[in-house]
Amino acid sequence: MSQVLDEAGKARLFWASCISLIATSIAFGVITSSMGDFNSMYGLTDTQAGWVGGAALGGFAVAIILLGPVIEKIGIAVSIKMAFVCHILGVILMMYADGFGQLMAGASVIAIGNGCVEAGCNPLVATLYSDNKTTRLNQFHVFWPVGIIVGALFGFWVSNAAADAAMAAGVLADSASVVADPATWSVAFQQAYDAALTGWTLLGLSALQAKMALVLVPTLIYGYMFLGQEIPQTERVQSNVSDDEVKASIASPLFLLMLCCMGLTATLELGPGRWMGEIMTPAMKTALGVGSTTVGAGILVLVYGHGLMAVLRYFAGGFVHKFSPTGLLMGSAVLGGVGLFAMTYAENFGAIFLTATVFYGGISFFWPTMLGFVSERIPNSGAMGLCLMGGAGMLVVGYIGAPAIGAIQDNYKPAYVIESQGYSSLPFELVTAKDAKGNSPPSIDAQLVAGLIDQGVIKTEAVAVVKAAGDYAGKMAFRWIAALAIPLALVFFNLNKKYGHVAAVSVGSNKETTATESNQMQSSH
Repeated sequence: MSQVLDEAGKARLFWASCISLIATSIAFGVITSSMGDFNSMYGLTDTQAGWVGGAALGGFAVAIILLGPVIEKIGIAVSIKMAFVCHILGVILMMYADGFGQLMAGASVIAIGNGCVEAGCNPLVATLYSDNKTTRLNQFHVFWPVGIIVGALFGFWVSNAAADAAMAAGVLADSASVVADPATWSVAFQQAYDAALTGWTLLGLSALQAKMALVLVPTLIYGYMFLGQEIPQTERVQSNVSDDEVKASIASPLFLLMLCCMGLTATLELGPGRWMGEIMTPAMKTALGVGSTTVGAGILVLVYGHGLMAVLRYFAGGFVHKFSPTGLLMGSAVLGGVGLFAMTYAENFGAIFLTATVFYGGISFFWPTMLGFVSERIPNSGAMGLCLMGGAGMLVVGYIGAPAIGAIQDNYKPAYVIESQGYSSLPFELVTAKDAKGNSPPSIDAQLVAGLIDQGVIKTEAVAVVKAAGDYAGKMAFRWIAALAIPLALVFFNLNKKYGHVAAVSVGSNKETTATESNQMQSSH
């Protein structure tokens, strides 16, 4: 099995896998942070920009699900080679895109590369460290938050450097001009930022090109580290587990239950992450005392949280041994739900980071421990099982979880306006307002601003009301998502009663190993 590789060879493959995951998370982060840039630089509609962002998520999920059934036939090495080619090609397509079609193609190709990394490297790590899967998978997934931190900080710096360039050029006179005009629905600051976006350069690259080029750095590193290395077949292939046994494993009630839970844990973990920069920005600006022209201050909460996540995942072994995988998942659900709910009430710097610590401390273990539990308790599911778990998680958060957070916000904004303005119901004119050219504004925010002005509200006051509505709606969305922790905690509580003292099952065998025996085996390595 994996013992045919010496320790140096195993370590090189493990670290190469970790660097490839950094490339994946940086790509994920920079595309998410560039959604508004697509509109500015390429004249995309919001719908088209949404398609590009959707491709970055959906392509990942589709790739990993399609690779699942064949990964053990084509081999892990093929999946990793596909990832390298897709990352290089996709980044180049997006860096030099001339419109929607090329952006869509580039995002899709990058997402396929991300899926190839997840499809290949999860079973590779499980195979290399077959006697310590949950701990090693947690340590491997340390590098997802590392990439998020690097990408988020770099994107934050690029965005604010472009904004500073706009200010220096005199495009924006002062922050007081950051107001909405329902006649055109463009804000002065956004216009200034858009202008700087194409004019500002780093080493000859535009802001968007610089963000995308960052993905190439870890891509070239992991490509070199994998070059010429012998990559083993998966543990399931080496143990001669039949396809029928694999199918029986993934059709088992336990696997199907974990598949459903993966969708909920992924939504609780990744859904708020997609919106953290936007929803927490008002509270962070107040806490830090920064001006309205600071772009995306809420992203700093994301950076802090993922830094904490990286540390906790690295030391996951101690938590796994003490609490068992199911016990750890139960605790994660409780802390994640309580932390996210409490975060919506945090208004000062200390409260924000205290609640963020609880939230990120909880969700840190979700993704890798879910994979580790399946790999240890249902090992005959093989690479296909891990691919289905990862694909299900990304599909649910991409097409249900993250959009649901947006939909909840849209639902609460009008309700807030009704209450703040003393209406008994939302006036018809408020939801059917047109701009000066007779067009409906492109967002609910614009619609509400235009409608309030039609009702005689001063423009600056209308903007302030809708901004406050957005802050309130974002917090309400987080509270609804936090509620997902309740069914998760109940499921993991019951699983812990049954499996808390059954840590592993050998591949190709139904013999259960007690937690004590498993810990003895792991401590001997």
